[in-house]
Amino acid sequence: MTGTAREFTIQLEREFAATMDEARRDVVYLATEGLALAQEKSPVKSGQFRANWLVSIGAPDTTVQEGPGPGHAARSSGALSAYAAQDGFPMIYLQNNLPYASRLEDGHSKQAPGGVVGLTAAELAAIWNGMQA
Repeated sequence: MTGTAREFTIQLEREFAATMDEARRDVVYLATEGLALAQEKSPVKSGQFRANWLVSIGAPDTTVQEGPGPGHAARSSGALSAYAAQDGFPMIYLQNNLPYASRLEDGHSKQAPGGVVGLTAAELAAIWNGMQA
């Protein structure tokens, strides 16, 4: 009987670990989609706003990139790649630290009159709901 209970416990632990890995993959997928959606919706004048979307894990990152360019792509990619090795499910931050980001979110751009973050959050909720169906 003890062997059977032990085997059952091992099986449960494996299934739990697989479920946690799958959940982490889903979380990383949503964060990656969120980053891409926010960048797509970003109004572009110089490209600096679009380049300043950043993903960080566990704590906000206050970095700002000067001017347009590849932005924080490598930093965000590294953070998301490292997520699978984290214990539990630490908070993922998707942020844009430019001082005028909140004004753009409030509709101060003809290119993005509905903002960026609110629309992106609604799309992510729909993606999540579709994943659960």
